[in-house]
Amino acid sequence: MTARASTWTRPAHDAVHLDRSQLALFPAARCALGIAIPLLAGDLSGHLLVGVGGAVGALTAGMASLQGTYRSRMKIMAFAAVAFAVSAFVGATVGHVEGADIAVTAVWGVFAGFLVLFGQAPGVVGLQAVIGLVVFSQFSFSPEQAALNALWALCGGALQIVLVPLAWPLQRFPVERSASSAAYRQLAGHLRSLASDPSALLDPGALDELRAALRETQPWGDQAAAAAYQALADEAERIRLQAAAVARTRARLTGTSSLDSLSLQGWATDAASDLDAAIAASADVLTEVADALHDARGAVADAHDREQLRAGVEHLRALGRSADRQGRASLAQAVDDLTALAGQLRSVAQLTAVAAGDERGKRGAAIAAGDASDTAAGDAFRARPRPSPLAGTKRGYLEMVRANFTFTSEAFRHAMRVGVTLAVAVTISHLFPVGHGYWLPMTVMIVLKPDFAATLSRGLARSVGTLLGAGLVTLLLAALDPSPAGLIVLTVALYAASVAVLRANYVVYSVGIASLVVALLAFTGSPAPSLAADRAFYTVLGAILALTAYAVWPTWERTRVADRLADLVETDGRYGAALLHAWAEPASADRAELQRLRLAARLARANAEASVDRWLSEPAGRRSAAPGPLHPETAQGILAAVRRYVWAALVLHGQLPSAGPDRPDLHRLAVDVEDAFAAVAAALRTGAAPRRYPPLRATQVSTARHLLHSSTKAGGGPTPAPASVPADMLLVSETDLMVNAIDTLAHLVGVEPTSIGASNGAEA
Repeated sequence: MTARASTWTRPAHDAVHLDRSQLALFPAARCALGIAIPLLAGDLSGHLLVGVGGAVGALTAGMASLQGTYRSRMKIMAFAAVAFAVSAFVGATVGHVEGADIAVTAVWGVFAGFLVLFGQAPGVVGLQAVIGLVVFSQFSFSPEQAALNALWALCGGALQIVLVPLAWPLQRFPVERSASSAAYRQLAGHLRSLASDPSALLDPGALDELRAALRETQPWGDQAAAAAYQALADEAERIRLQAAAVARTRARLTGTSSLDSLSLQGWATDAASDLDAAIAASADVLTEVADALHDARGAVADAHDREQLRAGVEHLRALGRSADRQGRASLAQAVDDLTALAGQLRSVAQLTAVAAGDERGKRGAAIAAGDASDTAAGDAFRARPRPSPLAGTKRGYLEMVRANFTFTSEAFRHAMRVGVTLAVAVTISHLFPVGHGYWLPMTVMIVLKPDFAATLSRGLARSVGTLLGAGLVTLLLAALDPSPAGLIVLTVALYAASVAVLRANYVVYSVGIASLVVALLAFTGSPAPSLAADRAFYTVLGAILALTAYAVWPTWERTRVADRLADLVETDGRYGAALLHAWAEPASADRAELQRLRLAARLARANAEASVDRWLSEPAGRRSAAPGPLHPETAQGILAAVRRYVWAALVLHGQLPSAGPDRPDLHRLAVDVEDAFAAVAAALRTGAAPRRYPPLRATQVSTARHLLHSSTKAGGGPTPAPASVPADMLLVSETDLMVNAIDTLAHLVGVEPTSIGASNGAEA
């Protein structure tokens, strides 16, 4: 798919694609119960409209319940319920005063738009606040009536909040199970991709949902199971790195690295086949683990796959006895890699049993975890990133606001754009003699997003969904004129369906939610067929208005993509340099800091890839206006080169010994790596090549000579320990790959290295 085509075909693809893994059936049932109770209570008590008011509040809190995990979910729901109730009161009080309505809506829009700075959940709260304001602004209530209606909405929201903890005992660790299962399924797919593309990397966000889910565990849950889920997240990180090491060993055996001198002898081909089979068997184990976690069963049927791994290890050992010295070193590394991977898989299988509540698995899990902790790299994977001392504090939030209170900030520009556009929408709704004008600002608020691609996608989805949902349901209700009981059944069913498909398909969700709003409004009287045309008109106009606002005052990704890529290479430069410094002096390496840098590099890669993806989704004319040497092909080449670099870095991270001989030559290479990345980042930010680019290749070649010379001495028996031979070969191979990737990055942005003469002088 070309970049130009993706601008328009991606929304069409999203419209027809249903991601079944994102269906939320249990939350849908819980939310449906929350909206059914006030409707039934209102109908049975003869106060149906009071029940409708409570159902509206329950609807809002229910949508917010898809954010967070346990206590955080309840907090988000509480914020959303209160924000909606307060907004409903304000809207019903001032909505009939045109000037006040326009001004208040603009202020609400600015605040709601700015909340995207703090993440998705605050953005949902802001969205619900604006919707409450614009929906209730169609009514003209006295302050007492407005307060009473807001109270009923707040009560409905409170009911939904109460249902959340009541549902916890009905499912055993539902958030943790879902996140762990999804993470291990993605990890299994990643391992399978290594067979065709050994340099493939796991999606940087694959484990983020699991980490986020584990920030808080299910209250009242079994502590052993909670600890098992945390350990499963740790093991997923370890398996990811260990699989990269196995894939690199396999690549070296087949001679794909430019510094490898191994010929494809029979033992090398056999060893490569063994490693391919081992990776495939490991992927099968992880798939079985994902299924077991999803189904909450303890048993992991992996005996055949684990037997394949054991057989592969024994066969590699046998091959090592017939190989030459260099081959024996490579095969010894392959045996170590595969043995470590097998131990991690045993640990995962046992932890899955504990997570499912299988008491028989607890001792086995402890044994497996103990075995895994004996590996040299074990401590590195269990290190936790250090949060910022300001993270999550009032001071931290205030500093974020202060830093973004400028027109150069994406969040600030989005907030201003939302506020002004909502003010224009409310003004138009007051001027047009078309009923139910609140539909226009509500559509604008739902459609308008911080980036063009999301705004376009939401605009099309919202328009199609409303035309189908609101139009057809309005006509259907006008024709059938159902009883209150029939409306209650229809409303509950539509709400359940909307919640279930919210993350699976936004077009289907838009159909459901538009139909739901029509059904709720039908409690006040049977809708006239003309309202279908009114809602369709305002929906299309709202989508057009949102896209027009983006065109008039855009925040094109082209203005940020170069900086995101520069952040990526700078972060990877610091990570790679820290790794090389650690290898230079393994005994004094700060493994917690390495873990922090690795996670920072992963986040930077996720941000850069998302930025490039948004940039390529923008109109072609906007993409071509990117500053400096950056073009779509260049950006994609940078990401590809970074992936190759990260592939090597992950192998070095995974194989970092806890102790061993110092290699002081690596310090100089580490400095040159960081300087080279800084030069590439400067070129990306300024569009001009810097004056200095270190002689990286000359430094790497010099370092490799020293390492190989040490390995030769080790083979002959003097000082260095023979165990260091495969480690030295690993360093030569992986630093060669890293330098190749960095040189590619430099070439892509027009940076030339220091002359060969200067390099030779430096080496001498």
